[in-house]
Amino acid sequence: MSGFHSYGQGVHLAEDTEVFGCVLEHVRVGRGCKLFHSEIRGCPESPVILEDGVSLSQCYVTASPETYKHNWGPWRFSAQGTRIGTSSRFVQSQIIDAQIGRNCHGLRCSVQRSALGDDVQLRVHAHVTLSSLASSTHIGSEISKSIVQGTGFVSEHTASYLSLVAPSAFPILDTDGQEQLLTDLPNTTNIGAGTVFANYSGEPLPAETLDTSPGSQKGTALIYGAFTAVNSVIVNRYGTPDTNADPFALLRNRDITILGFGCFVEKKVTGRIPAFSYAGSPHASDIRIGWVLDKHPGILLNLLKKMKKSLPSQAHRLQHLVEGTLRLEIRLLEEALQTPQHSPFQPAQIEAGLRCFHSHLDGRWKIDEQGDLCTRWFADDLTKRWTPAAST
Repeated sequence: MSGFHSYGQGVHLAEDTEVFGCVLEHVRVGRGCKLFHSEIRGCPESPVILEDGVSLSQCYVTASPETYKHNWGPWRFSAQGTRIGTSSRFVQSQIIDAQIGRNCHGLRCSVQRSALGDDVQLRVHAHVTLSSLASSTHIGSEISKSIVQGTGFVSEHTASYLSLVAPSAFPILDTDGQEQLLTDLPNTTNIGAGTVFANYSGEPLPAETLDTSPGSQKGTALIYGAFTAVNSVIVNRYGTPDTNADPFALLRNRDITILGFGCFVEKKVTGRIPAFSYAGSPHASDIRIGWVLDKHPGILLNLLKKMKKSLPSQAHRLQHLVEGTLRLEIRLLEEALQTPQHSPFQPAQIEAGLRCFHSHLDGRWKIDEQGDLCTRWFADDLTKRWTPAAST
């Protein structure tokens, strides 16, 4: 241990730990940690805990006994205090009331009242507030009041703002037409640079007086493995599900913004974007249902490739994902066709989507127990598109 440090009360340092130029108070430090020019302050009720091999350089770290939590419908997280997991490294960063997993890295970032899984990467200027991030999430943007359950979520660019739920349980229909959730799946959503999830209504929430209003209404988007283009604007709607809300019922809720599995969005969008579809306008009548499958299947192929990579020993979980999602979308569109007065989509638009989805239930998206597509796909030099070998 080196000099030029100040120890307050409740400081416990394990062996082989290096400390230089730090202020420590109510801290428990594991073996082999490296703490340089950092201020780390806990409290008697909630000391800061640094597990073995943690490295902090020019960081500000605090902990309080208060519980921090966030929930949206059935998705929730709750945590208390500050703990930084084994082999995590942060430089010039601020960590205030945060549970951080193993092998997380951050440079000039901020984590406040949040929980991070293992192997989370925070790039320069990442700002995480009141959020829960799954393992292997990569963030370089601002993310607030969000719950990312599926591993592999990516939003690496500074000029983005996120407010969302990215589940790890994906809704499908099985071959018997029964609703089923495929659990513990990665959510390899990729958020393009400059994407903003607009969630500010501009109006105070109802209260007896303006001064007692708790703030403005906030919206949250639900995302199932989507791809957003550069500078997209996702307008979050303000529906708030019950804590026991059924994910299948949410797909029929027009007050929520939902980006379906394998969809591609750009420009400005809102509402439910069906799986495998394209949206580039806030008007539902402009959505091209099934566009990804017919025009750019490479988007879906890339999503599946990344999901399999995140499931090295459990790739069989992907087996029914694509075809099950197709069957579910067919049912949702058939319901919309039966009650067109309640649907945001046009009848001709729905019929075109049904034709597309039915045509793709021909086996080309069947996945085996190893998580591989049973049909070989190749890049066609003539069309410049990915094509299933069976169609040649």
